[in-house]
Amino acid sequence: MKSDIWFDDHEQDYDQLEPIHACLKAEFRWLAITDVKKYLDILHELVIEAKKIVSSCSTQHEGLDLLVDHFYSDWAFSGTSQRIEESKLNSLSYSLIYRTGSDLPLALILKHVLYQLNFDVCIAVFETSLMVNVKMSQDEGYLIDPASGQQSWYLKPDNLSPDDNADSFQVVPEDNLYKLFLAHQKWAFISENKNYQALNCIELLMIITGDDPYERRDRGYLLRNINCSEMAREDLEYFISECPDDPAIELIQHQLEEMENNINTIH
Repeated sequence: MKSDIWFDDHEQDYDQLEPIHACLKAEFRWLAITDVKKYLDILHELVIEAKKIVSSCSTQHEGLDLLVDHFYSDWAFSGTSQRIEESKLNSLSYSLIYRTGSDLPLALILKHVLYQLNFDVCIAVFETSLMVNVKMSQDEGYLIDPASGQQSWYLKPDNLSPDDNADSFQVVPEDNLYKLFLAHQKWAFISENKNYQALNCIELLMIITGDDPYERRDRGYLLRNINCSEMAREDLEYFISECPDDPAIELIQHQLEEMENNINTIH
């Protein structure tokens, strides 16, 4: 990977990167971190070690079992029940350093390692949970819990109708993983009252979504929190005009009235 992709400020570069690299690059918008190479080196070292681990395996099944066991035992990746800020647990850089995190960064790391070893791998949603899906053939594979490493083997029965032959899980498209990462971090920052970090997430999301009224609504909420009333009003009024039937309209109109009253009081 060319280093100039990492250090320039051109937003269009994000969509030229693999999802895990785009997510890492995005983190440097709100983290005081400049040593990007440190995290790329960690990923590279994991891949090099993983290749050594599976080099003596005679089948993909054996290689997958050995690698997943190594990922969650020797490398000690796992979820956590400790009281840690959600925005940290959602962070790829934090997960790479401390070997713990929420489901998405752990899934992205495991997926990256497996992909580099030529496994057919993606991230999927199964019963509302994010899972790493490793396909072994057209009809069989494994779903791996990214927080624990627990594997569930699946096999599609023969002679099913097209309607019955649908997967029991939903694959998350590659180009949605970066967007999902930003959305997770946005809501974590909002819940932690980290307004400027959340605004950074929204700015990156709006590069993808354009003038999405819900992103404009969330930006308006954050701008109101940091006393940028005029810009907040523009965003909130835009949301009202685009989504007049949304259940939150009454609350937003009340917020607009409060802002107007505050502006009049100051004047």
